[in-house]
Amino acid sequence: MSDLTVGESLLHSTPAESPRPPRPQPIRDAILRFLTEPRSAGDIAEHIARPVPTATGHLGAMIRLGLVQRLAFGTYAPAGYCGPAVKLPNRRSRSARDLRQRLRALLHERCSVQGLRLRTGASEVDIRLALRELWLSGLVEGGDEAGYTLSRWQHEK
Repeated sequence: MSDLTVGESLLHSTPAESPRPPRPQPIRDAILRFLTEPRSAGDIAEHIARPVPTATGHLGAMIRLGLVQRLAFGTYAPAGYCGPAVKLPNRRSRSARDLRQRLRALLHERCSVQGLRLRTGASEVDIRLALRELWLSGLVEGGDEAGYTLSRWQHEK
């Protein structure tokens, strides 16, 4: 067999007989099971234990696939939802905005909840709530064991 024939056969090869099986979609499945009624992006993110930007990315892909519909800003429902238009209230408290801003300034280096409490003078409960909101927003990463810090892309800003 000549080299030309081998090259031609490689260029004109037929595709594999059986296509690759579909990837499992555990996050998509978890969202669909949870989305029995209109829900906020924050509630969905909390349910799948991911930040809100990650959850809305999944929701956007699911909208393009026709699995989910967006009812209002930050409010999603199953594709077949025919109920009234729903606008869920914003879950962020305005009183904690100052604490969130102070924590963001401190989180350029890894800190524990105890360290943040000592630096800010805020209660542990308030710090944990603010960290949860920052984490759900995708601004903070980490946890109690390793400490908290700004997300990698926040350090680049």
